[in-house]
Formats: sequence, structure tokens, C-alpha cells
Amino acid sequence: MTVSACMPEQPTQETVTHVQALERVERLIRQTAAALTPPAELELIPYSTPPNPCAWSEDGIPERFSINRKYWLRGLPGEGIVTAARQVHDHWEAQGHAITSTGGFETGHPSITGTSNPDGFVLALAWAEGDNLYLAATSPCLPPQDAPHP
Repeated sequence: MTVSACMPEQPTQETVTHVQALERVERLIRQTAAALTPPAELELIPYSTPPNPCAWSEDGIPERFSINRKYWLRGLPGEGIVTAARQVHDHWEAQGHAITSTGGFETGHPSITGTSNPDGFVLALAWAEGDNLYLAATSPCLPPQDAPHP
């Protein structure tokens, strides 16, 4: 007996809309923040909201865009920053995301980058001056918002 199952196709960089990418970016960030104990509040970094050009024509005109969001993690005690970073690392690994780099743990200035599975969104946790952490997610390069999607 043969059993087969039809799996829906995963969206690709050519079929994901800006709205879908924003939903995924927000979900990745919120799921990560929810894994922190003690919990942290998310504070949007406003300059992270417009689509960012990530590919240009020969004339220098943006042709493709990435969708980004960055949030400060507020309410973490200074000594809890490294603990929070370890929790983020562990959460991303548990979700099957690839960790691509880590650093700064030994100095209390942790940073982690990764890639989400299965869709290749960039994940980042970074230390900033004043013992602050921010959490970010960025979509792959996408066609312009008004471009027809296959």
C-alpha cells in the first residue's frame, strides 16, 4: 500500500507579499520575546518600519525590498541581559532555526544572529550601549509591494 500526502507549497521569496512577510517578522519576534523569563516588554524602534531596499537596478533604482522590525527588550535587569540572550539562543535552536553567530557573552554584551527555518528570515539579538538589548527580524529580499505575485 502506498500512502501519499499533498503538502502545501512553502511560500517563496517571489510569492510572499509584504503583508505576509510583516506577519512572519512580527510572529518571530513575539514568539522569541514570549520565551523570556522574566518577561520583557517590546518597544518598537520606529526607524525599523519602512521596507528597506535590498536590490537595485543598474540605474540605482530599488527593485526589491526586505521587511524589518526591531524592538527594544525593556524591563530586563542589567545582570539579566546575558541570561535573556541565552534564553533567546535556546529558543531559536528549539524552533529549528540556524544560529549563524554568537559573541559578547563573556563581556556582558551578547549578540546572536540566525536564520529562521524554513523560510530564511534573518534573526538578531544585539546589545546596545546602556545595557540594552534589541531583537530584530528581517525578511528575505522581496519584489516591490505592488508587483504582481505568481
